[in-house]
Order: sequence, then structure tokens, then C-alpha cells
Amino acid sequence: MSDSIPTPNSESVKYPGAAFREPMEKLADSYDAAISQNPLDIDAQTGFADARIAMWCFGLLTRVEALPKASVAAETALAIDENYGPAHTTSGVIKFSDWDWQPAESAFRKGIELSPDSAKAHHWYALYLSAMGRHDEALFASKHALSLDDSPGYHIGLGAVYYFAHDFESLAAEMEALIKDMPDFAPGYDWLGMAYIMLKRYDESIAVYEKAVALSDGLAEINGGLGHAYGEAGRMEDAQRVLDEMTAQRQKWYVPPVQIAFVCLGLGDLDAAFHWLDIAYKEKSWELVFAREEPWLDHLHNESRFKDIVNQMKFPAKSG
Repeated sequence: MSDSIPTPNSESVKYPGAAFREPMEKLADSYDAAISQNPLDIDAQTGFADARIAMWCFGLLTRVEALPKASVAAETALAIDENYGPAHTTSGVIKFSDWDWQPAESAFRKGIELSPDSAKAHHWYALYLSAMGRHDEALFASKHALSLDDSPGYHIGLGAVYYFAHDFESLAAEMEALIKDMPDFAPGYDWLGMAYIMLKRYDESIAVYEKAVALSDGLAEINGGLGHAYGEAGRMEDAQRVLDEMTAQRQKWYVPPVQIAFVCLGLGDLDAAFHWLDIAYKEKSWELVFAREEPWLDHLHNESRFKDIVNQMKFPAKSG
């Protein structure tokens, strides 16, 4: 199993999620152009950082491609105006991604203090609280974000809070309502597939995951879920096909190792799963911030290899 991350320079394997990536790239490029015109454009600096972070979280850029540039932009925004709330929130996301847990929470709180009506501020703080296992607080923050902005991304945020709190019925209900209103919104099907897996509604999970993969142009962040669903449903040949596809893609492009690990777990191959989780640890992959709360990793909690990863990440102790 290769753990390399080659430069995306080959057309022999299609980039996973290529069509999904295009609007995100255009957004980042528009902010970059605005910065070129006016480096003191604080909205553009923060927007550029947020766009790079989003592309990393969706598995479209490596950490090295995304976070250093995002960090520079966030620091520049704070240098322009240290009382600009959105820049503190963005800085919090970067600290969160760096596993600087307490500084991240301080930055998130500062962002909310300075911009109390910012849905972005409450949304990201909710995700942080979920990762810390503070689920009641996370639910309050996420619902508050939605009260400020009813955009679909904040519905996904609430769904994530339900998921990490292991409230799969609420997650399913939230995503079913979302895709009813937005029948072409791939992330809604993705998170609904997660709920259905945990509710052991495997056929329904596979159906919505297959739709999510199609709508997202094969985004690896979603394809890993489909592979996991196949494995959980006992469709091992299909799960193996997804695994082979993702490992082949990783020879040409960036594919998040945690997503490959999820497929391995669906196949019941713990050694392979830990191979990819170890790579994820070395890469400081985004998904690992939720390692303690991720339902698909629940059955690993007594494994020494899992405990080693969590201990090395130095999570704060859970309260209560």
C-alpha cells in the first residue's frame, strides 16, 4: 500500500470530484484576484483563507497546499484589523486543524464576541465542540447558526453535530428534509447515507450514497462512505472495487487517507485501516479532529493502535 501523495499531473485517472472542485476553485481565485488589487481587503483575505480551508476539508487539496496559504491570509486579516471577528473564527479553524485545542477555542470565542450575529462563527464553534465531545453545547451553537443563516451548509453542520452525538434518527430527519428541498445537493445525500448506515438501513444507505457519488462527480470524501456502506451491507466485491479505485486515484491525486480507512473498515480489514489511519495522523488529516466522536471508529476505541493515535493528538480531557 502506497502512502505517497503525487503531484496531480496525469490524465490517466480522473480527478475525484473534478466538477465539484471547479466552483470552489473559482471562489478562491476570485478572492486571490481581489487581494492582488488591494492587499488590505480584509474580506478578501479572510474569504481566501476560508476557501482554501474548505477545499482541504472536502479532500480537494492536501494540507500543504491549503493551510499555509490560508494561515498567511488569516494572519494578514488580523494584522489589518485585530477586531475583525470573521478573521478570528478563521484563525480558530486553522488552530483547530493544527490540534491546538485551547487556542482554537479561544479564537472561536473571540470571533463570536466580536461578531455575535455571524452564522459562520457559531457553526465552526459547534464543530469544535462536537470534536471535544461537548454535544449539548454543540447542538445549541449549531442551531443558533441556523437561526442566523438558513443556508444548506449550516444544515449540514447541524447534521454533523447530530452524527457525532450519535443521534442518527435526528440526522436522518434533518437530511431527508434538506434533500427534499434540494434534490441535487450531494452533501445532503452523503450525510443521509451515514445516518442510514448507523440505523442499519443498508440498502437505503447505498442508494443515497450512489446518488451522492454521481452528483459530486466521484468526490473521494463521499466515495469512501459508499465503500464503507457496501462493506457494512456485505457487498464485499463492491467495497473492494471502491477501495481499488481510491488507492489507484491516490497514485495520481490527493485522496484523504481517512476515507480509504473507512472502506477498509467496511471490509473488516483492521490492519489496512490502521495503515491508512497512521498515514492520516502523519498528514494531520482534517477528519482526525473528530476521531474520538466518529461513530465509524467506535469499535476501535479499545484498540491500542487507536489509543496511540488519540493520545498523540493530546485531546483535552472530556468534562463530566
